[in-house]
Amino acid sequence: MARNFDDDAPRRMRDADELISARKRDADERIYVVTTNRVIDAQEKLARRRRLDRIWRAGWAVSWLSLLTAVIGTGIAALTAGDPARFVLGDLICGSLLLLSLLSLLALVGVHFAGRDLPTLQRAEAQLASAQEQLWQQKADRRPALDDRRDLYREEVATAVEQYQADSRKYRRSTTACSPSS
Repeated sequence: MARNFDDDAPRRMRDADELISARKRDADERIYVVTTNRVIDAQEKLARRRRLDRIWRAGWAVSWLSLLTAVIGTGIAALTAGDPARFVLGDLICGSLLLLSLLSLLALVGVHFAGRDLPTLQRAEAQLASAQEQLWQQKADRRPALDDRRDLYREEVATAVEQYQADSRKYRRSTTACSPSS
């Protein structure tokens, strides 16, 4: 059978290949955007969890210290013999400390309910690490040019250095807290 020179099969094949390539690029770009959004979401959740944990610890410290101070102050005032009018100022201070303790306990309840929908600190850190790894893998799978590969390498190294510095600070704090002072 003779070839028909009006046949445009090569052009149609080339157009189909370009269409497939364009759709694949679009799909890869959408996946990249979704993964980037997951990283941002994980970073926000981790920051929020850390902030709530700090508030929680500070609230407990304030609550217990004010309650303990109020109870001790009230006990001292009650056990001390003398004119009750002398202890009006002390009673006012103890009462305000009790009120502060109550308010901080209420704030702790609010912090607890605010953090119910958030994962634990360890889980949030794991989710962030997983999302960052997926994002880095997608960047590497694109078979980037040399300059882009260098940027990926620098980004990976910077992340590793930050992690090592954070671990170093953490271990330094724990060893200085545990070491006996001279």
